[in-house]
Amino acid sequence: MYRCSNCGYLYNPDLGDSSQSIAPNTQFEELPKSWKCPRCGASREKVKKV
Repeated sequence: MYRCSNCGYLYNPDLGDSSQSIAPNTQFEELPKSWKCPRCGASREKVKKV
């Protein structure tokens, strides 16, 4: 699990991110560099492993 430090959004690799067409079982490290938090728009750098 990965948490956005701006808004608390949790990225779960098992679920992916359907709002950005990220398939389930996509590891955080495999997300495109352009991926942003779907809740607040923060960059990847604001999302940390928990």
